[in-house]
Amino acid sequence: MKNPILFLLVILICSCSSESSKSNQGASISLQIIQDTLLVDSGDEVVMAGANLWLSVLSEDQGKLFNYDRKSSNLEVFDLDQLKLVEKVKFDNDGPNAVSAFVMSMKNWKNGNLFLQGFDISGVYDTEGKLIQKYSLHPTDYIDKDSEGDFNFKGEFVFLNDTTVLIGLIRMFENIPHLAKLHLGKKKMDLIDFPYPERLEKYSIVMDGEMKIAYLGSVFMHVIDEKVVFTSNCYNDCMVFDQNNGSFEHIEFQSSLTPNQKEGGQKQKVGSREEFSEQQKIISKQIDFGRWVWDSSNQKFYRLSYFTTSDAEDQEANKTRVFLTVFDKDLKMLAETELDSYKKRPGTYFAKDGSVWIHENVDDDLGFVRLKIAGVG
Repeated sequence: MKNPILFLLVILICSCSSESSKSNQGASISLQIIQDTLLVDSGDEVVMAGANLWLSVLSEDQGKLFNYDRKSSNLEVFDLDQLKLVEKVKFDNDGPNAVSAFVMSMKNWKNGNLFLQGFDISGVYDTEGKLIQKYSLHPTDYIDKDSEGDFNFKGEFVFLNDTTVLIGLIRMFENIPHLAKLHLGKKKMDLIDFPYPERLEKYSIVMDGEMKIAYLGSVFMHVIDEKVVFTSNCYNDCMVFDQNNGSFEHIEFQSSLTPNQKEGGQKQKVGSREEFSEQQKIISKQIDFGRWVWDSSNQKFYRLSYFTTSDAEDQEANKTRVFLTVFDKDLKMLAETELDSYKKRPGTYFAKDGSVWIHENVDDDLGFVRLKIAGVG
């Protein structure tokens, strides 16, 4: 491996960030939840959204849901107000409008278009499958190709504007966490020191060998005005990055219903897949804080969290407790409640019109459990 100092000279490093923190924010408002189940009419069509919504995005006006199926290269378009399938659009696998053979994520783009990130091809497409602009998010396009070492982008990404992407987490060499700020047109990268991953190290599980496997927790990203909010599945907190001055603010929340972090206690270094799986089970049964989702209709964030209570000798005794937490746009924790009528690990969910919509497979058709939320304005 090359000297890390020599390697980092090819990249502009932004390491002058500062960090502040505040804590003890707790809920102060009572919630009322009305739960119902919705079934989407797909006509005579078979839709893969019934099985999962791993590659899906809600339109900016919250009226449509787009789901991309890797196997068929179809974009499934659903009208959420009328609860029906609108169309299935076939994307090209080759030619001038080709989409990646392995699409990894999909995000909204301006003018109702979509950004599809693929292993080999990434770019902006319209909802009829036409490629508008190619953009690379591949690490080798932003770094000296002769450099050695483990270099890759981990986690999700957000657009700061039409030409700048913030990707996290990035790990180089052993465990050096950074955010990668990509300037798409210039194929230039800045590295930003990122303190949050250090809090996640205690929950890591790594299997060394010819094929290295690692569990490092999940980090989620959201853009609010000029700031990026980071949350994780391990802590009841958030970290706010101000891109204008490079500073971070750490905000901790205090729950009266759940632990405020995972307990840990797992073995961090393992030697086999079986041992890796067993240690991961220890972490997976502990509190898991879900993604924050933004409801533009009432300017609130919602989050679902859960943990499993289990008896190792009796799998029928396994129970999942699910909790809903509400935050305002100023990142204040407003309310939390346990969901008495929803007792399983939540699937993909999003917010729309003051409700949380949770994906539900209804006999392989697309459905949603909808949580209507009252009491927070």
